[in-house]
Parts: sequence; C-alpha cells; structure tokens
Amino acid sequence: MSTTPVQTHFARSIDDDRWAWARRRRVRRRAALAEIALVVLLMAATLAAATTDEGWTTWFLAVWTIGLLAFIPLHSVLNAGTRGLFDRSRRSLDEHQQALRQRSYNAMGWPGTALTFFAWSGAVALVGTTGHVPLALCLGFLLWLSAGLLHYWHLAWTAPEEPAAADPEF
Repeated sequence: MSTTPVQTHFARSIDDDRWAWARRRRVRRRAALAEIALVVLLMAATLAAATTDEGWTTWFLAVWTIGLLAFIPLHSVLNAGTRGLFDRSRRSLDEHQQALRQRSYNAMGWPGTALTFFAWSGAVALVGTTGHVPLALCLGFLLWLSAGLLHYWHLAWTAPEEPAAADPEF
C-alpha cells in the first residue's frame, strides 16, 4: 500500500531545489571522501598526540577544533546531497527513498558494528599502552562517529544520479 509522504519542515527545506547542486553524484562523492579524510586526519592526529608524553597539547587542540568546525558544513553538504534520508522520519520519505536508506543500513550494518567494537577496544588499548585517557576517548569517539557515518558515506557513493534540474550547473 502506497502512502503519501508527510512533508515536515526539515523535509521541505532539504528537498528544496536550492540544494540541487549538492545532489549531483560528483558532489556527493567528493563530500563523502572529504569527510572520510577529515575523520582519518583527526584519528591520525589523536594517535600522533598519544605518542608524546604530554598527550593533549595545544597543536592537538587546534587540529581538533578546526577539524570539528570544518565537519559541520561538510556534513551539511553531504546531508543535503542525500536529501537528509537518515535525519528524516520514515513517514516523510517516499518508497524509493525508504528503499535507498534501508539498502545503506543493510550494507553497512556489520562494518558499523565492527567499528563500534573497535571504538571501545581501540580506546581501551590506547589507555593501556599510553595512559592518555582523554586521547583514548577522542579515538573512541571518532571510531564510533565513523560507525554512524558509514551509512551516509555508502548512500552518498551509491545513490543513483538524479535527473538534471533546470538550474545551470555550477
């Protein structure tokens, strides 16, 4: 039985044509790759800081602050490119959108579970080897965040190209 999607304020704003540029496959994939690179960079900075005696240093705080601030608009572009399918209620999605979302959940279920396990075990291993509790929490957070973002990245990479809009390309 087909039901008409209920258009919430968020659904109306994310489906707006002003975000059509972000829905192109090339833009979605670049946003996903940039977000992956940013998370990997933050993990590398965390592990590099863990090799020092001080642990939490000024450079590490600067890298984390800049990285997390850069994450906000980057994830907004990624979210707009995927029409916010993971942030909308099920009743605001049509059948095609529900199928796309479910496909990404199914494809990234086990990798997400593994990353969640690595979040816990990686944090414990970092504390055990270095004694830096704040850095272990940072590493665990990044791995846990990655587990949640896998669905976004998968959808951004695999979603079909949408029909071209009437707007000129940027």
